Amino acid sequence: MSLVRFRVISVDDSGPIQKVTGRGEGGERLVNLMRPQPDGLTTVPEPGSLGWAQFAGSRERGLVAGLENPDKRPGGQPNGSKVLYGPDGQKLSLKPGGGVTFEGGNGQSFGMNANGDVVLKPKAIDGTVYLGGDPVDGGVFARVMTEGGASPFVYARVS
Repeated sequence: MSLVRFRVISVDDSGPIQKVTGRGEGGERLVNLMRPQPDGLTTVPEPGSLGWAQFAGSRERGLVAGLENPDKRPGGQPNGSKVLYGPDGQKLSLKPGGGVTFEGGNGQSFGMNANGDVVLKPKAIDGTVYLGGDPVDGGVFARVMTEGGASPFVYARVS
């Protein structure tokens, strides 16, 4: 059995099993290697993603695994963290201590900290937060009242 470093050139996600073409050691072109994935999760690695290819005999019957784009992987996470990340900076972070954060890749996020508090961070200081739905889907929204008066950026659905 042999194991080689692998860089993705292209991915065929059209069939029941994903097939990946890429380059191995010394620039060897490896074509249509199978990429098995766990139940309930599917990803399509970008060209340039790195991982490894494993062979038991013929180079035509290899498997690839561990593929990720090192330029987009959110590094620097604390021990025990789990992060699902997307191609444009989106992240779902499960943090040690119980915190969960969703980030949209455009500067906005929401989540729950380890104390159970819900935290919303609009993309800008004057960003708008809608509670109860998305205005695009219809409904009437009113400004939320605070101790200092009507909020300039938080709206709640009233109908």
